[in-house]
Amino acid sequence: MLPDKIFSPLRFGTSGIRAAVKDMTDMECYINTRGFIRHLYKVSEIKPGANIALAGDLRLSTPSIMASVHKAILDEGCETVFCGFIPTPTLSYYAWKRHFPSIMVTGSHIPEELNGIKFIKSSEEVLKTDEADILSNVALVREEEYLKSENESLFDANGSFKQLVNLPSASEEENALSEFQKRYTDIFSPDVLAGKKIVIYEQSAVGSFLLKKIMESLGAEVICFGKSDKFIPIDTEKMPDTVIDLLKQLAKEFKPFAIFSTDGDSDRPILADENGSFLSGDLLGTLTALYLKPEFASIPVTSNDAAVTTLRKAKIEVALTKVGSPYCIASMKEQLAKKPDAKVMSWEKNGGFLLGSDINLNNKTLDMLPTRDSILPLLIAVIFCQEEGVSLSSLVNSKLPRRFTTANAVDNKTTGCESYTAELGKKIINSFSLKDAIIQELNFTDKGPETVPFFSDADTVKKAGVIKASLESYFNSSLGYNPIASINYIDGVRITFSNGDVAHLRPSSNAPEFRIYITADTEERARKIIEDRFIILPKMISDVV
Repeated sequence: MLPDKIFSPLRFGTSGIRAAVKDMTDMECYINTRGFIRHLYKVSEIKPGANIALAGDLRLSTPSIMASVHKAILDEGCETVFCGFIPTPTLSYYAWKRHFPSIMVTGSHIPEELNGIKFIKSSEEVLKTDEADILSNVALVREEEYLKSENESLFDANGSFKQLVNLPSASEEENALSEFQKRYTDIFSPDVLAGKKIVIYEQSAVGSFLLKKIMESLGAEVICFGKSDKFIPIDTEKMPDTVIDLLKQLAKEFKPFAIFSTDGDSDRPILADENGSFLSGDLLGTLTALYLKPEFASIPVTSNDAAVTTLRKAKIEVALTKVGSPYCIASMKEQLAKKPDAKVMSWEKNGGFLLGSDINLNNKTLDMLPTRDSILPLLIAVIFCQEEGVSLSSLVNSKLPRRFTTANAVDNKTTGCESYTAELGKKIINSFSLKDAIIQELNFTDKGPETVPFFSDADTVKKAGVIKASLESYFNSSLGYNPIASINYIDGVRITFSNGDVAHLRPSSNAPEFRIYITADTEERARKIIEDRFIILPKMISDVV
């Protein structure tokens, strides 16, 4: 039996498994991959001998994790179709066209000392309803491995392969990239972006070269900047000040029409206008939807409320979901079950755009792609400007209300938050929550609290008042906050104040941090609230410890 010290089970976050690289041993990655494949067998997605596509991002740890995944695929009686180093949506598109499951090794936007594995079924992403059975199969594989003798095991006492496992040649990388490029170039004319200068901030994104090829093939003048061999983590939900400043510098230096970039696995877009002003992903998605005109959109509750206002004004039905693409996909599927011919789409605050149904553009069909994609929203933003005959900043100002969003987080490295843990984050949220999970929102009037639709007992009314008073003790008038008007519980605790300011508290499910999302009428006010996290969140943590 192998020693307990290598026992370090990986866990699902909002989308896939992520952990510190030191915990993603050969054995852990192997066990989890075999558990996923056994789930595919159980739900009749595959038969022995099936092809499973594999790709990864550009982190230093990715190749070794891919080798573990490859070995697991072979040992479960399947074949690896190795697609090399390509974006996550490119892998999904390639695999789904062939009805293959796929596995993407990526940590997305998180730092290089972390990484992850994203399991993808043959027709859709892994949903929350799949996770329990996958983990059950992982437990069975783990038991089998731990019962093997030292001689029988593939792994040493540290969970590393005893013998080197080599990856196959990336025979399908070019095909996958070419097919994904054609998804756009077959829909739009080759001069649709003529006269538009686009700067691409390459950094370490796996899809930078593909992004360049697509934009050039549609007529844009492309200038690439800042390619890095060292991995650069960029979380598009909480853009680093260094990147915000760089975008403005690039705008001054190159005077482009727009600036493009993506996160590490290139499923989240980064867009800045001609002035270098960054447009948050929820608003970029809203612009994309205004152009594509769906009947239905599902977006996370963390989104800028201007998105909801704008979509509903455009007669687009909106559903608010928990954070994470699996929830967005489930919402789109629910809508399609009711209206199979509906045009449905979704996007997240991080900007990843999910197309839940085929759509007609230029008398051609753009295939559905119900996973995060960075290319479509970037492309549509510029085409929208082209058709309107305006700059990107003018398009944003004319189509979207002036509401500003920002986001950031604290973790156990933040001064005053050293005791923070993921479990503590859950305790904080629970302390501000009702026991009645049916109630998703509290609204408060001068006469006291109301529910949507109503309160059923006096104890709940009293508890709601206590929660409001508790939150107002942190977000207090001395810091410049108005009384609380409503509290929403779809995912975390979303507080709306009487002047329209929004502060949304949510512990991350795939990183050891406590996040806060802000919406306000001015950029200055949004930045002021986000800075208040260094006062408010340490006090919350201290009070719960």
